[in-house]
Amino acid sequence: MKHTYKTRIYRVLVNAAMGLALAVIVSFIVGFFIPSNIVRALVFIAILAGYVWLVIINNIITIEVDDKTLTIKKGKKTDVYDIATTAIRAKIVTSTYGRSSAGSDTECSLYLTRPGEEEVLVDCELIGISHFNKLLENLGITGDSVAKLDTENTTEKHNS
Repeated sequence: MKHTYKTRIYRVLVNAAMGLALAVIVSFIVGFFIPSNIVRALVFIAILAGYVWLVIINNIITIEVDDKTLTIKKGKKTDVYDIATTAIRAKIVTSTYGRSSAGSDTECSLYLTRPGEEEVLVDCELIGISHFNKLLENLGITGDSVAKLDTENTTEKHNS
């Protein structure tokens, strides 16, 4: 049976909002140094366009899985991997900002290695965590769960 996972509109909108926020913040900071509204507008447009191009458009993806192959379609490029001969591993990292989980971001990465070739990273963030977990299930990746680590950022001074 063939399963298809496509970029989710929700993830595109979340990333577009983050790009918009970044462009506003950078334009605001530039406003302190350059009083021209035209320059601020150009900086805003450049940051927003760059973010949309690099983070959204370059990562629009369709992943198809059937019994024997994994197909990755990204832009005009299509890569087909034989599941039986490809080493597959996945990484899910959730970063929380602040004390609540409301400000969190989840990174979904798939790593594919054909025999005799280098490992290829497939950024699956735009398909969303629920579809990524279904993809892993369809690929037969059901590894043991990992213990969650809560870490704090600390700065230590070392005397040398």
